[in-house]
Amino acid sequence: MSDTTETAREAKAYQQLGRLKATLREREARLAELERRLAALETSTAVQFGRLVAGAARNPKRGRRLPKDLYRLWRRRNAPVPASGPPAGGGVQPDRVDRPENRLLVAGPCDGLIIAGVLSPATAALLAGHAKVVPLYPHDAAIVLGSADVDLLVVDAAAGEPGGPWAYLGVPGMYDRDRALHEIREIAAARSLPRVLWGRTPPATLAALTWDATATVPGRLAELLASMRLPGGAGGRPPTGNSARLAGAAR
Repeated sequence: MSDTTETAREAKAYQQLGRLKATLREREARLAELERRLAALETSTAVQFGRLVAGAARNPKRGRRLPKDLYRLWRRRNAPVPASGPPAGGGVQPDRVDRPENRLLVAGPCDGLIIAGVLSPATAALLAGHAKVVPLYPHDAAIVLGSADVDLLVVDAAAGEPGGPWAYLGVPGMYDRDRALHEIREIAAARSLPRVLWGRTPPATLAALTWDATATVPGRLAELLASMRLPGGAGGRPPTGNSARLAGAAR
């Protein structure tokens, strides 16, 4: 039990390290952007015009040169200004921090299929009979999915029913749920984990997202992993005999 606790602490520490490095890179990018904007502002026509007028007001002798200076400034008003500093990018990508191989958040390894799921209680109970289920909750979903050794991400269309931890998921305006779901979808894509939408009648807000597959029976999950044919299996885990049992459940 102590080993599991220590492993969980290490995983959280690596997750926090990655976030801190990403935050530092974002601050540096913002600082570079502010320096670029300040340099552009310093060379802008409006600022130079104000400086010329203010200088002429403070020193009457410079007032005699003001018309010539203003004319010269007017002629240079459309001259291109060289950009200083790096151009603005499309956002800062979080750093990926290498973790040790003993990163499982469970007491022992599993030989079968492991599913990370945003699930309703009924779907979780159904899948638990065919695979190892790692439940995800809004407050720690990103940490768990980023650290646990899983085969795929399953999002249940019924997870947003009232009373559950993901209550009102898919309901417009529930930004905290949408943000948590978006974050784990990005993590799953970065880890090459299949993103599966579970259920026959998903809300329109969930159905409109990009999914690798949809499923309504456990056997569909095993078929999805078999069809991917990735070296080492999905998520870096080798295919197991449990996939055959899952495929049989679909028939």
